[in-house]
Amino acid sequence: MSLSGKKILVSGGYGRLGRELVPRLWQEGAYVMAPHHQEWDCMLEPCGLAMPSHPDIIIHAAAYTDVPKAEKEKSECKYLNVEGTRRVSKLADALGAKMVYISSDYVNVPTMGFYASTKKAAEAFINKKSGLIIRTSFKPRNYWSEETLREVFHPVYTNCDWVDVIAQKIVDAIREGKTGIANIGTKRKTLKELAQQQYPAVGTIPVEEADKIVGYIYPRDTCVDLTI
Repeated sequence: MSLSGKKILVSGGYGRLGRELVPRLWQEGAYVMAPHHQEWDCMLEPCGLAMPSHPDIIIHAAAYTDVPKAEKEKSECKYLNVEGTRRVSKLADALGAKMVYISSDYVNVPTMGFYASTKKAAEAFINKKSGLIIRTSFKPRNYWSEETLREVFHPVYTNCDWVDVIAQKIVDAIREGKTGIANIGTKRKTLKELAQQQYPAVGTIPVEEADKIVGYIYPRDTCVDLTI
């Protein structure tokens, strides 16, 4: 499916993933609407947006994403991730737009934390025959460095990759007309191996210590069979 001429609304367009998605969608020839949350708050009722034309596709990337903090701010996390997704999905149905929901690869882990439980719950609002649920994870390229994080939990196995890599794969999945659930990532690796691509001197923290540090059961292995 060509995205040229398609009208695409991106919630969370100013977020980490949104900033990578928007220019790639433009490059595909799409007309992209990525309003700031001050211009369009998906939590307002009704969940509507004044726009010059109705979108063909809505990519819902806005979310509460502070995973450790979610264990303490459960109401805020649930409200944005579950109720917010319900409202955006309702808007997509009303406009006849395809709903693309950015979920998390954490939902594949049985002992998920509260953040992952909200992402999993929100998947129920997506029509799997016409919509698309994307299970993935990503990091910014400066996530590990001398100035940011100098250590990584190890060993932790993942399909996670850099946000620009994952953004392109998401665009590919939309262009290919995928529906249902798409597991998006790159080949199985440890988080340490990913970190070393940008910061070879990264140190390690034994993964056994992770739960106490982050306040939830830290996933040791989120790898799955990849769709893209």
